[in-house]
Amino acid sequence: MKFLFKGFESGGKTEGIIEAASYDEALLVLLDKGIEVESIRPASALDELSNIVLELKHKFSRVKLEDLIVFTRQFATLFNAGVPISVIFQRLSEQTLNFKLKKVVQQIRKDIDGGMSLSESFSKYKDVFSPLYINMLKVGEESGTLDVVLERLAAILEADLKTRNRIKTATRYPKIVVVAIIVAFGIIITFVIPRFVSLFDKFKAKLPLPTRILIAINNFFHHYWWLIFLVVGGSIIAFNKYKKTEEGKKRIDELILKVPILGKLVHKIYLSRMMRILGLLYKSGLPITTSLSIVAEVSGNEVAKKATLAIKDEVEAGASISKPIKNSDFFPDIISDMVAVGEETGNLDEMLFKISDYFDEEIEYAIANLSSAIEPVLLVFIAGMVLILALGVFLPMWDMVKVIH
Repeated sequence: MKFLFKGFESGGKTEGIIEAASYDEALLVLLDKGIEVESIRPASALDELSNIVLELKHKFSRVKLEDLIVFTRQFATLFNAGVPISVIFQRLSEQTLNFKLKKVVQQIRKDIDGGMSLSESFSKYKDVFSPLYINMLKVGEESGTLDVVLERLAAILEADLKTRNRIKTATRYPKIVVVAIIVAFGIIITFVIPRFVSLFDKFKAKLPLPTRILIAINNFFHHYWWLIFLVVGGSIIAFNKYKKTEEGKKRIDELILKVPILGKLVHKIYLSRMMRILGLLYKSGLPITTSLSIVAEVSGNEVAKKATLAIKDEVEAGASISKPIKNSDFFPDIISDMVAVGEETGNLDEMLFKISDYFDEEIEYAIANLSSAIEPVLLVFIAGMVLILALGVFLPMWDMVKVIH
């Protein structure tokens, strides 16, 4: 038999379906698991379906950056207030609105109560917490500055969110225009062009080439739509698999930095983030080589990772930080110049923050001009689409006039 239960455990409220031979056996199994049963009854078919939906929701839902920021801020606030770590996660699980994050927080509390360290428990959920998040927590635990680390983590995540939102805002207009043109194209080849076919057939006239091309496109979409979905779906799966390979990740990351207009912006975003993280790690008391290793791992780009590890190797061999940075193609000269000043004055961490602030300003300027930079490409695309549609629609109308006369 299957039983639907509701109750409490160390992570807070819980519910689900359990299979047992009898009511008493189900109750004993739940008690053995440390669940304080509030109610239990035989599960109906609807209960089982609801449970499956909840499991699928947990499996396929994702934790948004906004949810992670709120979670980190609440974590930092409770920790600074001196609340015991186990109680912190109990309260966080109750306050967290995101379904997946709530379940993860409940499990983390169980792990911590079982003697696992904070960074170890978080590392079990790499689909929710990035390598940066996990490594920063580890630094905070080892250095005894977890409160400071959590505040800095929240600041980094907020900066990332701000940049994402600015890019979304800057590209909103081009997206709307492209979608509108595609919709118009679809409507014309589906409803307008086919009418010319029947009309020209009556007069036994030949349709102009642009119109015949549009009709061929319409026929292809109408008869082979399944092939399009198959090709698109297969391409996405193949791309994701290739991206997970070492060679694929490297090639894609190289191409990202070479994309016209957006490549330079992405490069600046990487530089700003890496310099800020390096400054935070170095200020926390970590050796510069260890800090560089962590920055390489959390950079998010194979080109950046390779360049950072090369700098780390030279520093380990006895070189100053500024020299290998100057010899690197990934890092611009302004970084090596400012790092050299930081080394000479003994304020390397502060100088790294200033470098990050400098690139933040560059990013803000680039995003502000993103729409105007995309406009020429957008105009060429719109002009091409309008030309095709105009020729496909108006040429047969002109030819029809000739046929009638």
